[in-house]
Amino acid sequence: MGPLLLLCLSALSAARGKVVRDFQECGGFFQDGEPPQGFDPPQGFSSRSRRLVRICQRYKNQYHFATLYRTELRIPVYSAYRYPCSLGESSAYRPNPWFHEPQLDNQNAKNEMQSSSMAHSLKQATDEDYRDSGYDRGHLYPFSLNDKESATATCTLTNAVPEKHGANVNWYQEAESVVEKLAQICHKSGRTMYLLTGSANPSRTKIKNRVSVPGTVWTALCCTSLPRQSDDPCLSGQVPSEGQDVLVYNRDFSFAFIKEMVRDRPTKRVTVRELQKKLRVSTLFHNCRGMTASDEDQTFKEVEGLIENKIINPINSTGSSLVRPFGYEATSVILQSACSLTPAIHTASCYLLEIAKVITPIVHGVATVVGIVTINTCGVLINNRWSSLTLHRQAH
Repeated sequence: MGPLLLLCLSALSAARGKVVRDFQECGGFFQDGEPPQGFDPPQGFSSRSRRLVRICQRYKNQYHFATLYRTELRIPVYSAYRYPCSLGESSAYRPNPWFHEPQLDNQNAKNEMQSSSMAHSLKQATDEDYRDSGYDRGHLYPFSLNDKESATATCTLTNAVPEKHGANVNWYQEAESVVEKLAQICHKSGRTMYLLTGSANPSRTKIKNRVSVPGTVWTALCCTSLPRQSDDPCLSGQVPSEGQDVLVYNRDFSFAFIKEMVRDRPTKRVTVRELQKKLRVSTLFHNCRGMTASDEDQTFKEVEGLIENKIINPINSTGSSLVRPFGYEATSVILQSACSLTPAIHTASCYLLEIAKVITPIVHGVATVVGIVTINTCGVLINNRWSSLTLHRQAH
């Protein structure tokens, strides 16, 4: 992990700002601390027609996610978040009214989201905009993915876009619930998930003639190795374990979803590379398996198998097991717990964990092959012995 991410994670814990010049203060919500590339206006593009603001979403003195926001449309471009990442002590709740970002209207205002009691804002949506509009406040970063104060913090209007109720329900059923399943698999497999959810193709429709209605919503995810820093706030403290029914899967992966926000239009499952082309951006994640031409198709098929609960070939092309053997999970949990302890054992235990991730599946694969060969050999010997006894009896 480079010095940039170390700085990002340290700043994430300090929680010193809100509306920011860049995402360095909350870079821990991006893979390797690198925000997506390609959403800024191209050179020569009129800054008056596309005003982008970066927000490190702060609630109760902690950063919970990051948002790129378009003030002229009064909707977010995307929110970046992680799983697991349930910060704070208070139980989650849905505030009424929702929160807003005071620094968008006044740069000298408090640098933390506040209750949206104002009736009007020049640069962001308000609860009054959504009242009796016929549109839901559609979360980008979903309320139900994480817990505690991190879930509460998602109820800010800078994390919402107008969505018709039917399309909003379909998006939850076809994308958000599936993302939650994949996030749990990722976590139980000793990894962390970086996620981006955004809006695109703004329509001509505006609620209250102010807030733009997007034509498309999308989500991209990257399941990858845990950061090695012991001060990562998303992994500090007690991180809940996943249920017994959650699969343990031995590979990194990326995946994406996109939907036209019409009720009868199904959500499409695509690769991250395909989504990047549709959004006309250069990169969504810094580096994740499934984002190159060489591994894109195979990764997509594997993740589809996870979603559909289909049986996956347990031996991949490298001879390592995709579904981890008995005992691996317990060892991984022990070593990962050691990673978050004192610095004296942090480095050694983390390296042991990385070695275990590589060696254990290979040993398991070899043992499986040896076992199969042994069983087959015993079967042949028993069959030959039985045939010899039969012939001997017939001869007498």
